[in-house]
Amino acid sequence: MVRHAARALPWPLLAAAAVLLYGLLRTVQEWPYTVWPLQGLAVGLLAGMAAFAYDEPAAAVVDTLPRGLAWRTAARSLGVVLLLGWWLGVVALTRDAYFGHASAIAWQGVAATVSVVATTAHLRSRGAAGPATLVGTVVVGGAMFLALARPFQNQLPIFPYPAAGHWSDSRMLWTGVFVATTVWLVATLRR
Repeated sequence: MVRHAARALPWPLLAAAAVLLYGLLRTVQEWPYTVWPLQGLAVGLLAGMAAFAYDEPAAAVVDTLPRGLAWRTAARSLGVVLLLGWWLGVVALTRDAYFGHASAIAWQGVAATVSVVATTAHLRSRGAAGPATLVGTVVVGGAMFLALARPFQNQLPIFPYPAAGHWSDSRMLWTGVFVATTVWLVATLRR
């Protein structure tokens, strides 16, 4: 599995994402009230870049091999696990920027990433060779819109503001996303 991941994953892209995540969260740490929406963008970037780990350029060949989608998804998850580890480390490093909500920020990233893994696995099971461009664009663009415009902030606190945010509602929302997409992922991989 590790040999497959070493050859199949877009390591330069994942490394660039790690550098950008560090830069975004360090910027939030430096000026939390001014650039708080970058926190939501960082969550979207984490999840969006994770999608690229599941693209399969040789899908026409690989899909006919005995190793199924579950094995390939598990093998490609090495890069995503490392990216999530990096995310958790950077959130811990910059925890003073989140006004006591560092665990909620970390959880947002984990839940968003699991939802992207479930979505890309589903699209791969439907024959899409490279779902990352679509999924990544929608996730990063959507996170940017939700973090900057905050259209549903009172109804759905996706990325709550540090001082007056509904953090318990946000955590419940992200937990629901995590549970639902984990069930979807398991169902997709069991087919």
